[in-house]
Amino acid sequence: MGFKKMRTKFLTSRTIRSTVARFMEEFDEYHWSIAWGSDLDELDLLLKNKRKIRSVSFGLAFSHTDPALVRKLIGVNGAFVVPHFPGGTYHPKLYCFRSGDRAAAVVGSANFTHGGLGRNLEAGLSLLGDANDSTFAKMFDFIERNSTHSKPVTDELADAYVASCNRTRQFPTRPRDPLKDIDARAVQSLTSPLISMSWPDYARAVDKSKHHDVSKSLELLRTVQHWLSSVPSFSDLEEPKRKAIAGIPSKDQRVSGGEMDNEWGWFGSMRGMGDFANRIIQNDENLSSALDRIPRYGEVKREEYEQFCQFFVAAFAKSERVGGVPTASRLLAMKRPDTFLCVCKPNISRASKSMGFARTTLDLENYWERVVEVIRSSEWYNSPRPSGGASRLWDNRAAMLDTIFYEG
Repeated sequence: MGFKKMRTKFLTSRTIRSTVARFMEEFDEYHWSIAWGSDLDELDLLLKNKRKIRSVSFGLAFSHTDPALVRKLIGVNGAFVVPHFPGGTYHPKLYCFRSGDRAAAVVGSANFTHGGLGRNLEAGLSLLGDANDSTFAKMFDFIERNSTHSKPVTDELADAYVASCNRTRQFPTRPRDPLKDIDARAVQSLTSPLISMSWPDYARAVDKSKHHDVSKSLELLRTVQHWLSSVPSFSDLEEPKRKAIAGIPSKDQRVSGGEMDNEWGWFGSMRGMGDFANRIIQNDENLSSALDRIPRYGEVKREEYEQFCQFFVAAFAKSERVGGVPTASRLLAMKRPDTFLCVCKPNISRASKSMGFARTTLDLENYWERVVEVIRSSEWYNSPRPSGGASRLWDNRAAMLDTIFYEG
């Protein structure tokens, strides 16, 4: 039996959630267009009643929708996401329901999120009446028309979205279209095991190192930071210090004692890299200019890394053997151990498996995407700086991955 007159009710934050949940139980069909969603208790109710889903869409703009929700919608008939909306942002908050000739709706400011259906100040209206009413007809038509922007949730789409969320979590503003610049290789790297490692797990893995003395490794990095901060440019350092930083110390350097008494082969020994050693000894201006392009403090930007690469490659313009990832990343890790990892023969096997790249394809052009972005996207990397002695490890956490990956 239909309703002769539509009933409306003003809803506030307290009543929007309970009204949506009540309509979910009461009605046979769900027709939703929602800007953003979270992994709420109501999501479990939605999936419990997935036979009722006719068309339920969540937007992905600015990565505001919880990746866990997207994962749970994989393969659910009638459930969609909207990765891209041309000319603007997919932004509706429309929950419609139908059973035969009865219909209901909740429309207003509330997303399907912890804030929208919980802690935020929200306002909306509930509508209850005949499904043939022109208002309901327009609502159902709106949802149907906008379904052209929706995509079913596949494993591949969910992986790409998770990868994008990981990559952009530290961006000041996340991109409107989160899947725009995510290719298959980026998905592999940004959903790798390293990404989800927690800070406690990372710290335990470092402590279990069989090849590094953790305390002495951190002291080595502290020594390098002290040297670099004492001069305007890498070229102003004395030759023994430049060689130590580059991982090519002379055999008698440790004998001299003091700050030189360190295992300079840790974080990548570059002995045997003849052309690189010659450039360090000759104090090549391009090599020094390369390292000087990397700031000592603050965020290292991609363009600064690219400038480093330009000068670094120029240093080997007249050499048969050019500098590559091992030598370049050794210098980078020494200057900014909070950002860079030296990737070389003893650690590349484990590093490539953990970061999701093919070990034979890593070069200076893709090192930023395959190593730096993966590190920066990781849970352990983005954990708050701990207090006490653990802060030293946190300050050097990218370079210290060598203690985990090193195989000898």
